[in-house]
Amino acid sequence: MMTIAKLLVVLSALVATGLPSSSAFAEKIKESGTMDATYAKRDRQPIPDQDGHMLMLSEAVATAKDASGTGFLDGFSASIREIADLNRGNGPSQGYVIYSKGQDQFLVKINGMVTTTMKDGQPNTTFKGSWVAVNGTGALAGTEGEGSYSGYFTAEDKFHVDWEGSRSQPVGGVADTKN
Repeated sequence: MMTIAKLLVVLSALVATGLPSSSAFAEKIKESGTMDATYAKRDRQPIPDQDGHMLMLSEAVATAKDASGTGFLDGFSASIREIADLNRGNGPSQGYVIYSKGQDQFLVKINGMVTTTMKDGQPNTTFKGSWVAVNGTGALAGTEGEGSYSGYFTAEDKFHVDWEGSRSQPVGGVADTKN
């Protein structure tokens, strides 16, 4: 039978060789950005339980702009694929944002809430929520991150998004996406 001391030595060796330490990731970098998006596709399906209830599946396209000065995702094309369960313009939404530029891609999952109020007799739709990195390829491989977003509609088929958060990348990874 193995003694407790030997067991501790074996477990320590396994942990030391099998798990990355917290120093395997670089410091968290604060990031922020914006985009002005336009719907490319939108499918609205009425739900017959009450007036104004609909399920909406959409794809919007945009070009990301860096607002933090780091160049992260600046000039990347963005495809926002989302589903919203809206009752009179209010309700939850979730989906993904796919940022792409050449071989570099960054995928984030979004989860938020849409709110519509009346302003000067017109609907005023805003939204906010959180995002978390799912994966990255190319120069963004291994990038991790999370944050929040908010935005508002500028026309029936256009909206503006502001986002912020932080990211980290494995030591030795490349996250210079300015090229």
